[in-house]
Formats: sequence, structure tokens, C-alpha cells
Amino acid sequence: MNRQSRYRLGALAAVVILAGAATLISNKFLISTDSPADGTAAYTEFANSASHVKASLARTGKDSVITLHIGRDWHVNANPASLGNLIPSTVLIDRNGEERTVQANYPAGVSSGITIDDTDILVYEDGTRIPVDQLTIEAGDRLVVRVQACNDLGICLAPAVIPVNEEPA
Repeated sequence: MNRQSRYRLGALAAVVILAGAATLISNKFLISTDSPADGTAAYTEFANSASHVKASLARTGKDSVITLHIGRDWHVNANPASLGNLIPSTVLIDRNGEERTVQANYPAGVSSGITIDDTDILVYEDGTRIPVDQLTIEAGDRLVVRVQACNDLGICLAPAVIPVNEEPA
């Protein structure tokens, strides 16, 4: 390999390393916002967990159930989280940026098949239901869920606070 080829290869490797480091530092991943006919994709937004997780609420009086709708090949951390540095899925009431926790009956997580430091990582998958007894939402309150989505390859996105949309009665 000649000197010019080694220089180009080294420069390319440096660009890849710097791009990877920037992604890890910012804890954000790019998502495609369109797919032109030629198969290329334009990347104009940063993905976070809201890209793969939605939530809905069904009520029966003051008793409610939140259902997590999680994209294929994705999951979120259970509550409690398996390790202290993982972000548990948490039901919250948001009022003008002030968050307070809701007393939810978090179900047991299921094994993700991922083990870190001899700990089986427990997660919630699509369709997980979180019962909430005696839920009171006042005018100006917004019911939300904080989640961190990870895919089956172990890539985790930035956490997100997502709205819980009420299902029609």
C-alpha cells in the first residue's frame, strides 16, 4: 500500500472514530426523516426513545391502565431497573415542567437476554400494561411516561418523556 492510500485510510478511520465518539458523547442517534426513490435517506433529526415508544391510557373510574406500545425489536427498562445506571420506566404527572411520580403498580420485567456484571437485565416489551389505582389528573396536568428504549442489539437511545394518550371511552 502506498503512502497516499495509507493517508486516505487513516483519515477515513479518524472521521469514523470522531463521528462515533460524537454520537456516544451526545447519546443521540440519527433517524431518517424521508426515503427518496433512489434509496438514499436524509438524516435531519436526532432519535430518542420517543421514536420507538408510545403509551395509551384506559380508565375504569379512578382505576387506570397504561399500555406501552413499543416498536419491533425494541424494549424499555423495567421498574425498578436492573442496575443503578439504567433508567427505569416511570409514570409521572407533568405540570408546567414540574414532574411528580404516580403510584403505579409496575409489573415484573421479562429477561432481555442481556447480562451485565452477572445481572440479568429485565425489560418491558410491546403491550406491557402498568396499572395505576386512584389516578387523579387535574386541569393543567399531563400524564407522561419516562422511558429509555434499547434495541435487541443493545443500542440504547436517549431517554424521553412521552405523553400518555387517553383511549376513547
